[in-house]
Amino acid sequence: MNLIAAAAGFGGAMMAAAVAFAQTPTAETYELVGTVGTHPVGAAITVDGGKITAAHYFYDSHLQDIVLVGSVEGRTVTLMESEGGLFKLTLQGNGGQGGDGSSFATSTALTGTWTQGAEILPVKLSLDWAFDGAPSDHRYADVTQASDAAFEAMVGRFLTAALAGDKATTAAAVSYPLAVNGAHNLKVKTRAALIADWNTIFTPAMLAQLRTAVPHEMFVHEGQAMVAGGLVWFDAKGASAINEP
Repeated sequence: MNLIAAAAGFGGAMMAAAVAFAQTPTAETYELVGTVGTHPVGAAITVDGGKITAAHYFYDSHLQDIVLVGSVEGRTVTLMESEGGLFKLTLQGNGGQGGDGSSFATSTALTGTWTQGAEILPVKLSLDWAFDGAPSDHRYADVTQASDAAFEAMVGRFLTAALAGDKATTAAAVSYPLAVNGAHNLKVKTRAALIADWNTIFTPAMLAQLRTAVPHEMFVHEGQAMVAGGLVWFDAKGASAINEP
């Protein structure tokens, strides 16, 4: 079946675009990123036979999944939280062939509103990537035997420590040798070497982009997970590669 064309690698950010509608009803999961009001969020919606069978979203500031139940009528998507928050969204196409926005498979975004009581916030969610089937209970099985929560916690420790300038904690969350790719191509072999090269690796531009990283529902490719569009990749032991912005 046709699916979202995705490309990811150590040299650049992942790109995704909707291309065609499936010929037979098969579950597909669409992962999205965007905003509710001014709050950055992520979301996942599983569709099977034109029906939403599972959905949730999370705020980047909390990383706690909020379960949603929903339905699709034409291009209108309705999603509701158990606490009463209501999404009213419209599928958006890209205007090209196979991207008319008449279904999830031919859409690139959802726009609309989130309402709870008297509060109404604008919503925009852009398609990040998609895959066949429902989400796995072990998202990072190709990366590690640790639980998803434990792996994400490790990634979170690296990010928090790096942004805080905590060299020792950052160095402890690295899988050596660490490849640094870009203007400064380095093979950092030890914790001491990372600390010695700290200012070369963690430049202001690097730290600025690192602030956008979300250590939750990360994209996995060839046994590694990435944050911030491929800025940093992680294996089971920690950060394994950094691609300079």
